[in-house]
Amino acid sequence: MENQNMGYPQFPQQQGNYQPEYAGPEQPVPVAAVAAEPSYGPRKMSFFTLVLKTLAGFAGGAAGSLVLLLIFLLSSSILEPILGATAQSEVAAGEVSALFMAILMAMVLTTSMISSLLSCLLICYTERDRYTRIATTLSQIFIVNLVIFVFVLPIYLTTSTASLSLTAFAAALQIIMSATASALILELVHDRNYALVAVYSTVLAIMVAAGINFLLFFAFKNATILLFVAQPIIWALIGFAQGAFQMFYFWIFQTWGSDMLVHSATFGADYGVPDESEEEEEPVREDTEGGNFLKQ
Repeated sequence: MENQNMGYPQFPQQQGNYQPEYAGPEQPVPVAAVAAEPSYGPRKMSFFTLVLKTLAGFAGGAAGSLVLLLIFLLSSSILEPILGATAQSEVAAGEVSALFMAILMAMVLTTSMISSLLSCLLICYTERDRYTRIATTLSQIFIVNLVIFVFVLPIYLTTSTASLSLTAFAAALQIIMSATASALILELVHDRNYALVAVYSTVLAIMVAAGINFLLFFAFKNATILLFVAQPIIWALIGFAQGAFQMFYFWIFQTWGSDMLVHSATFGADYGVPDESEEEEEPVREDTEGGNFLKQ
């Protein structure tokens, strides 16, 4: 006899090895769900992974410099006279043409974009089990590089008529901001629990790289050389700082058991966060017994 529909909702039958999404108290939790849960504490970093991260960052920055070299060779008749003159004296504002500025902006945007995308892609393959959202990361890096270029574009246009040295500082600002934002996106997308580790390591790498690049500029007095060596130095130090700082922080965690850079760590009393040590007062209940008695 066929079952009659008594008004209860009918659900389609599941075929195959079906596991319900919710595991109640009477159902065991799937093993895959337990394995997917993140472990407590920062991750361990090996020396071999540190070397791979450094080489990956350097390779990505070098690839951006190679593209920069190709553009420079194709447009050397326009760029070399002006860039070479900056090593001796200041170029007059009238000598900086609009074509020169267009090529310079294209060079900086291209080298920043390629270095950021390729360096982050290569770094992702150094820890493939950790970096799983590669497509999302590269998409966000591409977008943030365009946004940075849009905001730096007015600086290019205003400094081109004033001083070529200021234009060079605008290019350096774009390169530094692009590398910083890309490195932070790479880490924040994949490890939000230890976002502070990414912030400290990235800022440290950018500060050291900026110091090295400025020393090279003052030593050689040539902005052209700085354009070619900036990206490899920046991204090599970013890869190195990510691994070295992670190793140092893991050592602190193992030695003292202090996980001070986890997102849930608190220092003092934060505004808007209730203090768990204070007992919550019971809400005052309105006495309605007298009114109910009079209604009887």
